[in-house]
Amino acid sequence: MGLALQMYVHDSQGKYPHYLGPAGPSYGDAPGKGNRATGLVYWSSKLFPYYPLNWTNSAFQCPGYNGKVSGPYSSGAIDRLGSYGYNTFGAGARANGYFGLGPVMFWKDAQGSYVPPVSESEVSIPSEMLAIGDSWLKLGMYGGDDVWQCGGNNNLTTAYVALHGKKYNQLYSDGNVSAMSPSLIFDPTNTASMWNYDHQPHPEQWN
Repeated sequence: MGLALQMYVHDSQGKYPHYLGPAGPSYGDAPGKGNRATGLVYWSSKLFPYYPLNWTNSAFQCPGYNGKVSGPYSSGAIDRLGSYGYNTFGAGARANGYFGLGPVMFWKDAQGSYVPPVSESEVSIPSEMLAIGDSWLKLGMYGGDDVWQCGGNNNLTTAYVALHGKKYNQLYSDGNVSAMSPSLIFDPTNTASMWNYDHQPHPEQWN
């Protein structure tokens, strides 16, 4: 998956894929639905030419994941259920900007301009910039969310689902992979700068 992401970037003028982006071939996966999302293609479909597995193929998903794989995450939402997430928001909410790798194509910034895809050159420290990883998943949830972000709706009193012992895997934008406790990776006080392409913590973004 890491090699597929790097090859996509190199073939796309140095741009990372939108989480949900321009219409095109979805290679058998369901495209976006509803309002502005109709027909737009998900990040995983953009990787398909380099990593030919569909989102609903169990071989795409983490072997340790037993949750639901589908979309959308909830009625009217664009995000899907699955074992992996793509760094869409970064380390916080969208109100004050977007610092993740993959904004949604129809999002707008404070000036009313559409948020462009992130360029490889904008990533300050690729070896410390989170790209894809095990989705945020707590006990009692029926599936993980493929919109990957830090601190999203975090219920600190509920335990995380164990996927790889006590750790979750993360892919960084330079292609390296590591593992970290989910209680650390999803806590902005520990990892906020790793979620943002400018490698700044942006505490004003935290939920």
